[in-house]
This record gives sequence, structure tokens and C-alpha cells, in this order.
Amino acid sequence: MIHYPERGGHERTAELVGLLLAAGTAEVETRPVRYPVERQSIRYFHAADRDVSGLIGDMVGGGGRATVSDFTHFRPSPRNGTVEIWLP
Repeated sequence: MIHYPERGGHERTAELVGLLLAAGTAEVETRPVRYPVERQSIRYFHAADRDVSGLIGDMVGGGGRATVSDFTHFRPSPRNGTVEIWLP
């Protein structure tokens, strides 16, 4: 899931969708948000998704690894395999 600012971010979002699909991601959803984050981050919700979140962080980091955050405490947690990318 890629969250991007509704007032921009379309080009970067399309770029990331293509990158993730080319890497073998089965499904990529996008969602515009009204209030953008200050910096790019990756969130995972299940311990089994920790390693792939790090790989995604390396892929989309834009020259530097994106911040990867552990959201395993979040409830209700989304389905297994859900990793969120938040774009500024």
C-alpha cells in the first residue's frame, strides 16, 4: 500500500508501483492522503513482514534507506503481507 499526498506525489507513486511490480509484488494499492508525512517511511504490521519491509526500504529509499517502522502493536492489524509506504 502506497500512501501519497493528494496534492502531488503522483509521479513518484507511479514509479514505485512499477518498481514493486517488476520486483514481483503480487498487488500494489495506492491511496491519497490529505496530510502528508514529513519523510518517507515503511510500516509493517506482522513480524513475518519485517525482512521484506527492509528490502522495500532499500529499493525505494531514493539513495538512502527509508525509515522502516514496526507497527506490530497496531490494532486492528491489516491482513498478513501488508506493508505500507508513506510518501512525503
